[in-house]
Amino acid sequence: MVVAPGGKAWSNLTRRARRMSAKTAAGQGPWLVLAPHPDDETLGCGAFIASVTAAGGRVHTAFLTDGAGSHPDAPGWSGKRIAGLRRGEAQAALKALGGEQDALYLDWPDASPASKGDPLFVRSVDRLAAWCNARGVRQIVVTWSGEPHCDHEAAAALAKAVASRAHCRLWQYLVWGWTVPDLTKRLRGARVLSIATASGSPRQRRAMACHRSQRGGRIVGARENFRLPVAMMRLMDRPNTLLLETRDAP
Repeated sequence: MVVAPGGKAWSNLTRRARRMSAKTAAGQGPWLVLAPHPDDETLGCGAFIASVTAAGGRVHTAFLTDGAGSHPDAPGWSGKRIAGLRRGEAQAALKALGGEQDALYLDWPDASPASKGDPLFVRSVDRLAAWCNARGVRQIVVTWSGEPHCDHEAAAALAKAVASRAHCRLWQYLVWGWTVPDLTKRLRGARVLSIATASGSPRQRRAMACHRSQRGGRIVGARENFRLPVAMMRLMDRPNTLLLETRDAP
């Protein structure tokens, strides 16, 4: 029995999902996982990356923000130093997952996302679309547009623009969205794809251990000392990865 945020919503979505094996998903790539912050790729799609890669597929990863704002005012830790640590953790996690090692770092500032029409947003669309085209990406997976975090919402908006430009199919995955109380109602019109990814869970857990700063280690003494809640770690107990295709997809 799964005990994790959004357990009831997960069960409801799973019941109406179209099922797919990791091998079939591998054949429909290459894929891109766009993560708002370093660790979202592992928590939301780690088992997916590991399982699809093990099945012979290609999964690339891009990170929207540099993660520097996770521990503001930590003694001895400048934003630049935190960003460097977060990037190193992300690289170690991707290696543990077995995905492609050519991750793209867009380095947006934490919690201050660019909006559509902003020069940074426009440049990022151009850059990421060209990056996807160079790698033949056919499927983009990004955090749900309804996630309760501005960076996650911005990632969804960016992915939508890139998918339209690069002619990719767009899917969304949940991280903090699992904590939304009326999640089932809000996703009533979404198409749901359930990919069997239990085989990738051991790699996902090893990758999550690489994100030490998000689990209460390494950076201490900050005014806002972020630590990933234990309940969120239980999301990795789930045997499938659910991907959503919403009505606002391109």
